[in-house]
Amino acid sequence: MSDQELIMDDPTAEVEAPAQEVLPEASAADADESGDVGTIFNLQSRQQLSGKVKNITPFGAFIDLGLPQDGLVHISELSRKKVDKVEDVVNVGDEVDVWVKKVDRKRGRISLTMIKPVTRRIKDVEEDEELEGVVTRLESYGAFVDIDSERDGLVHISQITHGFINHPQEALEVGQTVQVKVLKVNRKKRQVDLSIKALLPPPVVETPAEEPAARSRREQQRAEEEVYVPDEEPVPTAMAIAFANLQNQDAGDDKDKSPAVTKESLKKKQEQESLIARTLAANK
Repeated sequence: MSDQELIMDDPTAEVEAPAQEVLPEASAADADESGDVGTIFNLQSRQQLSGKVKNITPFGAFIDLGLPQDGLVHISELSRKKVDKVEDVVNVGDEVDVWVKKVDRKRGRISLTMIKPVTRRIKDVEEDEELEGVVTRLESYGAFVDIDSERDGLVHISQITHGFINHPQEALEVGQTVQVKVLKVNRKKRQVDLSIKALLPPPVVETPAEEPAARSRREQQRAEEEVYVPDEEPVPTAMAIAFANLQNQDAGDDKDKSPAVTKESLKKKQEQESLIARTLAANK
């Protein structure tokens, strides 16, 4: 069973975009020395052409390039995704953009592809690099972005925007051009992790404006706290006031009474002072 069949059988498997072949650069020998642009001898690998779908077969589509020979786009070269029927991608009469994959001048055959040749290999992609890409597919876990490499890069749903989204389609759409930053490159697995959020400014948190009445009360409270209040003497307790009055009363009585009465008053005063002292001590 092929890898694609295994993926189709397992709906939970993460679908990766198929690897894209890197076509060789064209050489000067590919061009016809006569300079005639209307022959197969002037075609070069990776050259972009426009044509019209002339005929469809189970194995591919023949494209009229305006040359004596039609070009063939094999079914595997119609899209990066697996194609079951050619008619699912193109129909007779469609205008299409194609790229030259291979030219067999001896047999007069032109092999074409509708998959845009890459200009950036995964081995050349560096972390923290900023790239421009096109969204090619949206899944529940993220968005695939064509960064003109062998495989699309993946922007995880958490790296699309600063805010929370339930699905990438809430922020992106297929065909949209986006700026991305390379977070990680796994050259062994040929995977590139990207981020859109990393290049977006962080959201501005707005502080709610304070109402004038609340602000006025706050300023008044602050002003009252800043006013200097001198230290006040402690307020005497009721017992202390009674004790002071008693002392004043005894002092006045001592001046008017005889020595015998003064002695008796002094004794009584001492007993009261002792009682008051014990009471104060018990209240500490």
